[in-house]
Amino acid sequence: MPSLSYSALVLAVSEINELTSAHPTAGAIIPTALSRVLGRASVVLLSSHFERYFYAINEEAVTFLNSCGLTGERVPETLRLVHSKQPISEIEQTSWENRSRSLAEFISTDAWLWGTGVTGSLEHQRILAWMKAPKPESLVRFYRYWGIQDIFAAITRRPTTRGSLRLLVQELVDKRNNIAHGDFSAQATRSDVRRYSHTVLTFCERADRVFARELRRLSGTTVPW
Repeated sequence: MPSLSYSALVLAVSEINELTSAHPTAGAIIPTALSRVLGRASVVLLSSHFERYFYAINEEAVTFLNSCGLTGERVPETLRLVHSKQPISEIEQTSWENRSRSLAEFISTDAWLWGTGVTGSLEHQRILAWMKAPKPESLVRFYRYWGIQDIFAAITRRPTTRGSLRLLVQELVDKRNNIAHGDFSAQATRSDVRRYSHTVLTFCERADRVFARELRRLSGTTVPW
């Protein structure tokens, strides 16, 4: 059973299929102005849906773990560190005589992560506050916080498949960024958009399963989805 986040992604990507089907000259050698606009719009929309999936699955995972009543020592150290980074940074930037309130808030929200036998709640916003775009290295970093060392290796068997998947993810993100920054030379054909859509769904479907198994291991319960 897929996560709610993945199910929402599948519905969102169906918008891309609707958009690409609107190409009036799919077989034309020279793309029309409209087909170029549709291709560029499809890339931007698809990349946005792809990025949204990670924020959604992160929130879904945090909600699940919070419901399990995990004690701090069972949360991966990498996740504890990124969760506590923001408040600690804020404390560092505050003058010593004004730190009492910040320290009290940190103890209230994060002390449980650094003790034993104490439960608390994670805040999902902190875990992905650093992400700017779903580049391959960012995806590896995100899943590593949750105890999955290399998500691309975890969801593929062959190095060639892994390399191709990383390349297409990078290509999608780069093309989206180029379009968003006004590069009119950045184009996407109908077949390009289909390849990117397939890549997005393939990555997220496989990562969904791997993540579910890791959350089951962390929680000691059943899979969350």
